[in-house]
Amino acid sequence: MYTLLIADDEPLIRNGVRKIIDWESLGFSKIFLAEDGQEALDIIRKNHVDLVLTDIVMPFMDGLELSEILSKEFPEIHVVILTGHEEFEYAQKSVSLGVKNYILKPIGAESLYKKMVQMCEKLHIENKERQYISSMKSQLRQSMPVLREQTLNKIVCSENRDINLYLERAKNMKINLKEGTYEVGVLDLDLENIPLADYQLYLFAAKNIARECLGETHYVFEDVRDRVVILFQYDSEVEEVHEIFYETVSVIQKAIFNTIKLKTTCAVGTPAYSTKELYNAYRSAKKALECKYSLGSDAVYDIADLNYLEKSFYYPGEELHSLIKGIKIGNEGQIRESIQRAFHTGGSLSGNNIKMIYIEIVTSLLKELSALKEVSEKIWKWGFELYQDFEWFASVKELEDELFRFACEICNQMNYVQMNSGKQVIDSVKEFVMNNYKDPELSLGMAAEYASVSTGYLSGLFKKESGTNFVKYLTDVRMEKCMQLLKTTDMKTYEIAYETGFSNPHYFSISFKKYTGMSPSEFRAKE
Repeated sequence: MYTLLIADDEPLIRNGVRKIIDWESLGFSKIFLAEDGQEALDIIRKNHVDLVLTDIVMPFMDGLELSEILSKEFPEIHVVILTGHEEFEYAQKSVSLGVKNYILKPIGAESLYKKMVQMCEKLHIENKERQYISSMKSQLRQSMPVLREQTLNKIVCSENRDINLYLERAKNMKINLKEGTYEVGVLDLDLENIPLADYQLYLFAAKNIARECLGETHYVFEDVRDRVVILFQYDSEVEEVHEIFYETVSVIQKAIFNTIKLKTTCAVGTPAYSTKELYNAYRSAKKALECKYSLGSDAVYDIADLNYLEKSFYYPGEELHSLIKGIKIGNEGQIRESIQRAFHTGGSLSGNNIKMIYIEIVTSLLKELSALKEVSEKIWKWGFELYQDFEWFASVKELEDELFRFACEICNQMNYVQMNSGKQVIDSVKEFVMNNYKDPELSLGMAAEYASVSTGYLSGLFKKESGTNFVKYLTDVRMEKCMQLLKTTDMKTYEIAYETGFSNPHYFSISFKKYTGMSPSEFRAKE
């Protein structure tokens, strides 16, 4: 709804204009009357007015003077001049004063109504535009904190960026980044036990606490991993800046815990002496954060701590072998123990070393998975995501638990495949035996390893599918080959023994007689 003001020194015209038009139908809920420009101005200064109909010639303050004042103080008000023919040229000059239109007197009710309909349409359009602009401004104000954080993120946390472009954006957002000494800190929040619905709330609270501790001259935002980043700046190089910043981060860490009972692991990197060096400072702080894997979480680390740890390097060869064996035999205790031993060597490991061990374990697990048929897409996705998830873990225990869960799932996949492909496994093992029966070392363990199943599983499966055990089947194969050679060749007994996988000719003779009821020579003579 709109508000109208009619200004004219003639009562007849004022009241006539008010009465001859159904203003309510045009959307006007309130109408003010004024005898001159000064009274009109007083009313406007005390009330909201959308449209002013004013005569030109009035005492104290004429319509043009009123229009000029309104164009400066209330430019959103529509002003329409009521003028006679003799004042027409005079009225035309009012356009430069912000007057939207003029109406020649005398005018009939119908003509005036049409004019007002046109004005109302303009009012409606301009109101919509103002509302839209106001809404956009409101949204911009609301989103400004987010935009500021995104800009700071680009300046500090992005390697490939146009630094000058984002510095200019920062300036427009009243982010004052002067050339001087900078420090960057990274806070890794322990959100593992926080409900997902409260995740963002705790992150928001942690950032606000950090801001309260730092003041307005420093900046707080988050990186792509939901870590809180602190940008600490000085106008010029100050002595002991690094030490001051380290203590400040320690204060922030304690404040976050005391306020919202949230543990954090914090790290500070190398100082930056210009805005161009900010990314390097952030990267070094992020690297220093890796100390948590060796030295524990809920602490504040310096990049110097990481430099000390990286002097040693360890590769878990035996632990990887034990892990894979544990998976194949389905021993969860061995799986967990192998993973734990890989990360606990008796000494402190650097973050890089821990990451390497983690990647090696994931790779080994995926290799075992690749040997299986009909593996679900879900577990493959899980495995490949593990490569990218290293930095999300708050502690070594967290990554150990995740690796253990993944390894156990591979065991389950193996069992599933084994249960659904028993005949194929046995057929494969029998073929393996036929190709390797000459090897005196051939055993159930070798066959199980060949078939990528556990020895216990193969033993039970062989009995189920073949009606006999593995050792009996191997003996049958060897004896059949022995009898065939005795029948068809002139090979000596000891030669046949070696040819069929017996390392001791005497033992072969005993075994043959026990199997056939005759000695090898008796069997040959009979034939």
